[in-house]
Amino acid sequence: MIRSRTGLLLVLCCLPVAFVRAGGIPTIDPQTLAAWLNQDAPPLLVDVRGHDAYRQGTIVGALNAGTDPAGFLPDSRGGVVVLIANPDQDLKGWRERFADYGYRVYRLRGGPAEWRAAGLPLHAPEENFVKPGTVPFVIPRGLCEMNEPAEVFD
Repeated sequence: MIRSRTGLLLVLCCLPVAFVRAGGIPTIDPQTLAAWLNQDAPPLLVDVRGHDAYRQGTIVGALNAGTDPAGFLPDSRGGVVVLIANPDQDLKGWRERFADYGYRVYRLRGGPAEWRAAGLPLHAPEENFVKPGTVPFVIPRGLCEMNEPAEVFD
């Protein structure tokens, strides 16, 4: 709680965020994230540890974004994204990439190791891609209109 200049008492309400790392990204603890994933509007989960780490185990529903933020194109709807990273991984480029598209960016505190230590499940994806219909996405207008379509759906 903070007292304003007018003497009114202000109550600050926000997501339970443990602290802000040096890169300026607030962290979220595993239990809070697990509860948030069960809400009507869960955050987008993006695993930025690389292909091998992703295949060894990640949180169900996380996208494998690789390690280079320049190679990942978020949609422009914005929202909230939680980055799954190694504890010592620099996420400045990822924060900037998502912020440019209107996202609020959080980092999973302790990465998958802390998630697992909290008794929460990890899974090893069989494929390295997202199956259609499992994750909402938007194809930017004009991207597909440049060429003849490979397949037409009625």
